[in-house]
This record gives sequence, structure tokens and C-alpha cells, in this order.
Amino acid sequence: MLEDSGIPLVVAGMLLATLFMAAVLKRYQEYQARVRSLVQRIERGLNTIESALQILHAVPLTHELRVILYGDVVARYERIRVLYRKFPDLKERLQQARQTLQAQGPAATGGVGAIDSEQVFRQRIDALDQLIALIRDAETVRPVPQDVRRILLRELGERRAEVMARFHLVASRRLKHEGRASRARAHLTTLMQVLRSRGPSTDFVRELYREAQSALHDFDDHGATGGDPHMADDVARA
Repeated sequence: MLEDSGIPLVVAGMLLATLFMAAVLKRYQEYQARVRSLVQRIERGLNTIESALQILHAVPLTHELRVILYGDVVARYERIRVLYRKFPDLKERLQQARQTLQAQGPAATGGVGAIDSEQVFRQRIDALDQLIALIRDAETVRPVPQDVRRILLRELGERRAEVMARFHLVASRRLKHEGRASRARAHLTTLMQVLRSRGPSTDFVRELYREAQSALHDFDDHGATGGDPHMADDVARA
């Protein structure tokens, strides 16, 4: 029939083969696009974790939390190795991630440390928020049981509250000493509001709240008032 229609069988076969190969190539390109998208999503997650943990190196996080997070970094590199072996410096980065995971020791003692600038404060809050979202939304490559996630979220929430308290309390004392009472009070009221709305309901956070409340009462007891025409638009962003 093909010959009757004027199309030689060889030509028809070549046409069908070309169409078949085009369809195969299209499916392969679509598959490659899905792989690239998945690898990019995995890479964004590992960059988030590595960057956040670097920023929080001075913040005492428990051994368990750090092992889960660094373990997830290793798992992400291993997933990338399966999907896309051409990933830049994959072997070296995977080896470094494994070494970092194995090097995790006991949790550091003490608090979150000095926060000597608003930039450091913002960086630490952003890093903690990113890790909280990662754990809360179950976006780790290695599944974390729900009861463990609750424990990790409580820890990260307490560290966030502590960073908030250390920054706002120190800023309030400094501004009070400078005679800028309105801004000093604004730091305390902002801290109390954040602890109520974002802090986990734990004894540790309640103690931070009482500390802020006591500092605010000191203003009232000593009649500390004052007009500050630039009062705390930036403070409220916390």
C-alpha cells in the first residue's frame, strides 16, 4: 500500500525511525529537565543547611540536632551522586560532609554568646528560621519521626527566643544608659511580644519573658520616660 501511494518502503521506514527517535529524544530531554530540577532543589536544601549551621557555629545546638542536620547534608550529596554524577566537586564535597558529620561532638555549654551587631542578630534569626521551616515542613531527605521533629522544633524555638532576648535586652540597657528611654522600652515590648507569639511554651522561654518584664518594670519604677522622635520602626521588624 505504501508503494501504491508513491512512498517507497525504505523512505517510509526512515520516516518512521526519525519520528520514533524524535519522540525518544523528547522524552529523554524531559527526563533530564526533571533530574536537573530535582538536583537543584536538593542543592538548595543542602546550601540552606550548611549556611545556617555556619552562621550558628557559636550557638549551642545539641549533638542530636547537629547530627540530624549534617546527616541530611550527607544524604543530599549521596542523592545527587545517584542522579547527576557531573555535579561540581561532588566527590570532595561528599567526603567533607561525611568528615563534618563524624566530627560532631557533645553539645557546647553556655548561651548563644555575644551579639555585637544588628547584622549578626538578623543573620542568626534568619538561619534559625530557615532550619525551623525545614524541620517543621518535613523537608529533610532523611525522614525524621514526628515526635523527634517536635523536640528539634522546641530546641530551635528556644534558641531563637534566646537570640531575641540577648539582642533586645542588651540594646535596651545601652539605650537606657544613653538616655533614649522610648527606644529602650520599645526593645523590651518587642521582645515580650515575640516571646508570646513565637516562643515555644517552655520554662526556659517563660524565664526569658520574666527577665524582659522585670526590665520593663524597672522603667516604670524609676519613672523612665523620654521622647525619642525616631522610635523603633526598625525594632518592630524583629
